[in-house]
Amino acid sequence: MNISQTSYTIVDYCDAMVRKEIVVNREYQRSDGVWPNSARSFLIETILLGYPIPKLYLYQVTDLKSRKTTKQIVDGQQRSYTILDFYQDKFVISRTSELDEVKGKGFSQLPEEYQRKFIEYMLSVDLFISATNEEIREVFRRINSYTVPLNNEEKRHSRWQGEFKWYIYNLSKKYDQTFVNVGAFTDKQLIRMTDAKLFTEITFALLNGLKTTTGSSLDKLYKDYNDDFPNTREFLKRFNSAFVILSNWEELHGTAIMRPHILYGLLLGIIHKEKTVETLQEVYKFSNREVKRDEIIVNLSRLAAAIDSPEDAPTRFQPFVEASAKTTNEASRRKTIFKWICRAIEEEKV
Repeated sequence: MNISQTSYTIVDYCDAMVRKEIVVNREYQRSDGVWPNSARSFLIETILLGYPIPKLYLYQVTDLKSRKTTKQIVDGQQRSYTILDFYQDKFVISRTSELDEVKGKGFSQLPEEYQRKFIEYMLSVDLFISATNEEIREVFRRINSYTVPLNNEEKRHSRWQGEFKWYIYNLSKKYDQTFVNVGAFTDKQLIRMTDAKLFTEITFALLNGLKTTTGSSLDKLYKDYNDDFPNTREFLKRFNSAFVILSNWEELHGTAIMRPHILYGLLLGIIHKEKTVETLQEVYKFSNREVKRDEIIVNLSRLAAAIDSPEDAPTRFQPFVEASAKTTNEASRRKTIFKWICRAIEEEKV
């Protein structure tokens, strides 16, 4: 078996598909289903921005009788058909695209600059030559054997391509640097989508209250709102307001209060204080008392100090210290942390 690393411009690749010189190998493709428009649009936007996309894998086959050579797609069916369909004006780019010049447009409607970027984009291809089906399967077994296994959040974003996935994606993209700045996550953690996990957990709480979450309950969230997530606009506004406040509390950045399982309660507390969240009312009801910024900073700093030095913390902080002692998704611990965060935001002194 030989593997040739090659490349195609999109125009050459699409024309080869039209001529049936590049076809799908059904034995290797997992599904005949089509990505939703949000996912297809995101791929095209990625290409127009000049970012790399995963390489395609083709298997070159020559018919000895006809002496005709074809290339079969063994990995990359959805990407290939998405690119071809856009090239043939079969769908338009989402109106939520970050590229204002291309929103709601098909290929032929794009400005010439973007048409050229699209058709001249280079697709990276590994071409299997003189390979058997067994050898191709072994290639992918070996690739998967040394690839870092996907964590649960990565699996969700790989499986689901609907509205909820893109809502979480947009939150992560917008606030990833803020998470780094406040000391919540490292770049390495962000690459593994720990921020997406936090946003998913907080969104679950906004919808369902403070409950113990499991992998299956978060999976269900992506499934239930795959076709439509009607809270998108409202929740994006709530998060934006909360992150403005969080960014301005500079004295707290890098402290224990920014640890993800504490930040979970902090962001929910800020959101709840700004505008009542009905699902959180049973845990804590805010009064109309307005607290000065400096009082809030002092209160939250006391909680951070109690986490760092539990042996020196006042006795009244013991429930908070015990609940914060380890990362958790348990409802009881989350409720305790949330209550103390809300008290720190509302009371003159905790």
